Amino acid sequence: MTNFQVQSTLSTIAAQIGAGVSDLTFRIHFADGTELQPSDFALSVQTQAGAAIALTGICDQVSVLWKFLPDQDGYWVSLEVQNQSQKPVSSLSGLIVTYRPQRDVQTCRIPTLPLGVEGVGMPRLDELNSENRAGSLLRGAFLSSIEPGLFLGTRLPQRHIHLYTVEQTGALLRFDCTTHFIEGPGRETNLSSEATWICARRNIGSALEAYASHLPLCLPTALPVGWNSWDYYFSAVSLDDLIENLDALRQDPILAAHIRYIVVDMGWYHTEGEWYPNYRFPGGLERMADEIRERGFVPGIWTAPIAIHKQSKTALRSPELLIKDEHGDPASSPSSAGWFMLDPTHPLGREFLAGLYTRLYRAGFRFFKVDYVSDLLSAQRFYDPTQGPYDALRTLFRLIRTCVTPESHILGCSLPEECGPGVADSGRIGIDIHNHWSHIEWVADYMQLKYWQHHRVWVNDPDFVVVRGVDTSLEAETNVLNPTDHHPNPPRWRRGPVFTLDEARTWATLVRLSGGSVFLGDRLTMLNLAGKALIYPLLEPTGVAARPLDLGDAPRPSLWLAQGAETCLGVINWTDAPQTRVVDLAALGLGNPPTVRDFWSGEMLAVDRGHLTVHLAAHASALLCWHITLS
Repeated sequence: MTNFQVQSTLSTIAAQIGAGVSDLTFRIHFADGTELQPSDFALSVQTQAGAAIALTGICDQVSVLWKFLPDQDGYWVSLEVQNQSQKPVSSLSGLIVTYRPQRDVQTCRIPTLPLGVEGVGMPRLDELNSENRAGSLLRGAFLSSIEPGLFLGTRLPQRHIHLYTVEQTGALLRFDCTTHFIEGPGRETNLSSEATWICARRNIGSALEAYASHLPLCLPTALPVGWNSWDYYFSAVSLDDLIENLDALRQDPILAAHIRYIVVDMGWYHTEGEWYPNYRFPGGLERMADEIRERGFVPGIWTAPIAIHKQSKTALRSPELLIKDEHGDPASSPSSAGWFMLDPTHPLGREFLAGLYTRLYRAGFRFFKVDYVSDLLSAQRFYDPTQGPYDALRTLFRLIRTCVTPESHILGCSLPEECGPGVADSGRIGIDIHNHWSHIEWVADYMQLKYWQHHRVWVNDPDFVVVRGVDTSLEAETNVLNPTDHHPNPPRWRRGPVFTLDEARTWATLVRLSGGSVFLGDRLTMLNLAGKALIYPLLEPTGVAARPLDLGDAPRPSLWLAQGAETCLGVINWTDAPQTRVVDLAALGLGNPPTVRDFWSGEMLAVDRGHLTVHLAAHASALLCWHITLS
């Protein structure tokens, strides 16, 4: 087939993807720095099952199958390579695409989920930097919440890290969708890029919903509700602290009726890699679990199974079970310079993990918060050379599940959603919350791009319900040490003063709108009546994740809609000044209810011809609820 026919086919596909899309191509990147691209192959066009279009070709000892499968106004695109050349492949850019926005390219917002925690959200193009230039899971370019834009998203589950980079040339954006191979898989003969769904015919909300539908809905029988030690105590928790909060829960009839799980978080063990209780927990694991069970709750515990402290006995005496670097030495963890990483594909690594989780299960724990596992994404080689990073993570969680049985609930904390459904029962969808406004913004940056994962990948876990602050706590100091509290240019982490009542209520509103897990994280004996009034209404989660209605209009959405047993609309003032919002319910397709109920006060608010006026203080929010029949 002639080059003209191939280009004609690609032009037709680009036009079907949507306006502004052009120049579809691919690249094969070898470890020695050489590359192959479409012009190196004598490509021909084939039609396959399901109306898929495939371009095939051979160049010396390398053959390709570049597949386009139509789906929901777009295409799933993947590149399959058979490599007989003996040269390892470092990556496959399964799709490279040029996109021209309809107007000023600099005003485009770029959905961004970097592998790290910085730079997440909806930055403008001119706000991209080295930390968020590349993103995983999904990407694109959108001018507003209502205008069609370019959307790119990866099919789940994945085997390998798949990153999206964007570069600007004048009025054009060039997106590179690249699957990266670590040492073992890169040497395989048959390789495939992860599949990317591309569409330029929908606004961002519609595109996210269409992309999400490649994963079926799976509703759980119950949503976890509990209390966790970490946000107040951090790593300084003790058995006495645990008992104090257990007794406070038991003595409060509302909390006692709703709280099920009690999770002892970081700080209970000797050190990472030596998972035995320290001096602050006399009586060991068994007493810890017994104290919880005797008060009518289900014991839960935190572990970081991949983290191995460099001075632990495990590291010093059993180095063979550690992830290795290119020299064969133990590789350091990206989370801590003081940690190595355990290899879950190594027989001794699996033996270590089985011993840990079997011991915890036999002690009586039935909720397992498993943390710092995303460190495995930094590994460049595993003992099992056939496994990619997400394969290794699934290996880890399958082993944990075998030890703790389906009876237990597993929370993946830092578990990448790229592992796919069924790996964990619930999963954290954002950065750690703390009682600082900067963390509410940070979690919302994640939540706007991950809300759809609820009941598709897992139960969404927004992190703890923390409400303590200047208006809600009996303590003058509500936190452990903040080492940068007086820094003139503080980092985003724990920046600024602790919560006001308005800020605490805004966080409680977002937890309610998440529809997922509810875990209290305050020292319960130190909350005043205003603080408790914020946590009581959250103890029966709705199970319905709110979707952002104005996604793409600003750094984070101010309107969040949840439609379950009743309709709830969250209105958030992200600014540092008071704000009056006139919400046009009819324009949002929400009808014209005569009144709406304020979730927090119970007050009924009048609606004037479909319009609702809301007065919000700085950092305040409203949660408005009503029953309607949508038109």
